[in-house]
Amino acid sequence: MNGAPTPAAVANTLRHVYDPELGIDVVALGLVYGIEAEAGRIVVDLAMTTDDCPMAAIIREIAAEALVSRFPEATVEIRDPAGPEWDVAMADESALKQLGLAPA
Repeated sequence: MNGAPTPAAVANTLRHVYDPELGIDVVALGLVYGIEAEAGRIVVDLAMTTDDCPMAAIIREIAAEALVSRFPEATVEIRDPAGPEWDVAMADESALKQLGLAPA
């Protein structure tokens, strides 16, 4: 891929990264708090559903591998976000339906 990856392209790639316990992608869950994308560098602020999520390291590793695979020319950094603690209200409608928290 030539040029800088766009935040939208990064987000689309992250839609293939699933929370293994919930089976829902990290974007739909609202776990992606921010994306910085420029030529040669991608930084993603990626939260977990809980502070002590046992899958945190694995999810971050899978996210980094997906991004490196899609954007091999970029250095990828996955960070803990500085922001509010994740809440189910951050999930999109499709995730809420999968969680049984929205009308079908």
